[in-house]
Parts: sequence; C-alpha cells; structure tokens
Amino acid sequence: MNTIRYSLKHVFARDIALKMNYGSSFDLVKLKKVTVEYTSRYLLEDPKHSFLAFVALKLVTNQTPKMTFAQKSVAAFKLKKGQVLGCTATLRGNNMDNFLQQCIFMHIPRIKQLKLLSNDQIKPNVHFGISQMLFFPSLEKHVNIFEALEGCTIQIHTTASNNNETLLLCSMLKLPTVSVNSGKA
Repeated sequence: MNTIRYSLKHVFARDIALKMNYGSSFDLVKLKKVTVEYTSRYLLEDPKHSFLAFVALKLVTNQTPKMTFAQKSVAAFKLKKGQVLGCTATLRGNNMDNFLQQCIFMHIPRIKQLKLLSNDQIKPNVHFGISQMLFFPSLEKHVNIFEALEGCTIQIHTTASNNNETLLLCSMLKLPTVSVNSGKA
C-alpha cells in the first residue's frame, strides 16, 4: 500500500475525526483528484515544443496527458482559436497516490526557496506551481532533452468544506502552509 494512501486511511482519518468532531466516517476529507498542467509562452511561438511538454508530462505522471487548445482568439495575446496552449493530466487512484508521493518526498524537499501556500491558494482545493520540471526523477536522466521546459501547475482537489479541513490535509501531506490565524510564516 502506498504511504500516502496508508496515512490518509489510518493516521489522518483518526486525527481529523478527533479535531473536527465529525459524526461519521463519510464526513472525512478525501482527495478526489490531482491535476497537473503545463503551459508556456514558448508553445505559442513554436508548436513543436508541445510534443516535448506532452512527453515530459507523460513521463512524470505515468498517464497520457490531454492537449489544451484556445477556445477563442485574443488579439492582445496574439492567440488564435484552436492554437495549442499546453497539456494537462488528471490523476486519480493509484496514479494520484504515486504522483503525490513522488512530489512530496522527492521534489518539494529539493526546492531551496519554497513559497508557503497562502490562504488564497487553500480553499477546498490546493494549487501550487513547481518552477522546474527537471527535478522529477523520470526527467533527470534526460536533462539535455527537457532543459527548455519550465515549471508546471499542480492542483489537488479535495472534498473539504472549509479552510481548516484543507489545512489539516496539507499538514498531513507535508505541504508548507501559512497558518490560518496569524497569516504569517
């Protein structure tokens, strides 16, 4: 069993049930899905970079990503309808658990200047950005191929109904957060 799944089922469930005073186990906060998105201005300039982003996201998430396209033209951004914007992968189940474990235990500790997640980023869902995709172990071996890639955005979707539940989940996942009461690190 994955350590994230084990922690959620056995350790976190008891902890949050005591702290939040739930009536039943159905009220517990759960992870629904994780969405990993990659988009870059370089994709607009040269569509060949989209293949590179597609392969990198497939290696990182172990799942085939979906390409995202512009819905309408925007002249201010030099964007045309149907133009490739990036790619996204939605992870559930074992893929989600494995990705979170890899991200939390391998990638986040390597980031030297990690920004704390603020209350704006913590609603029922948590979203944060990773500035460099090359820290993922599956891409480290091929630095010369993927060096043009920038970071990605990760969104963790939960069943939380308030910020306190989400903060407890983030603390269990070892995500660095700003406390609710003080607003300071």
